[in-house]
Amino acid sequence: MPDWVVKILSDRGIDGAIEFILLTTVIALVTYIRSMQARADKIYGYRLQERDTLNKALTDSAKVLSDMLKVTEERNEITEEQAKLIANQAQAFELLKVTVLAQYDSIKDHNATASAAVTTMADSIRALTSIVMENRTLALGYVGDIRKSLDDMSRRFDEAIKTANQAHIVELRNLLGDATVTRRRKT
Repeated sequence: MPDWVVKILSDRGIDGAIEFILLTTVIALVTYIRSMQARADKIYGYRLQERDTLNKALTDSAKVLSDMLKVTEERNEITEEQAKLIANQAQAFELLKVTVLAQYDSIKDHNATASAAVTTMADSIRALTSIVMENRTLALGYVGDIRKSLDDMSRRFDEAIKTANQAHIVELRNLLGDATVTRRRKT
């Protein structure tokens, strides 16, 4: 022990010992408080660093949230524009639908009219074919009659020439009429 401690203990006795103990206790407490204060200052420094880190993180987070808010607003504007464009497209499709339905009805009516016209033309063609066939049959009959008459006349003419019968020639001329009389030139 230091001398000053021994002197206080010997001069004061029991009071000195109590004072020494109290003084030692105070010194120990002051030392302990200082060490606690040093630890508290160290912890306070850590907390200041944590606070600064937290403040920086919160500031960065606020900036990120602000940027996200701007992006969200831009996205909402784009979404609204898309909604307008989709509405315009829906109107365009509705107009296209109306136009296509009108064209469909028009084509349907045109096809019905064309079908009726083709049916009428087919009926007309059948009727004309029937008339042509009837005329052909009649024409063939007339041709046959004319051929028969011509053959008959040719036969008679041949007979007249063969027999050189003037009477037959005169009769043939009468049958043929004045239009067929030709005069021969004398050569």
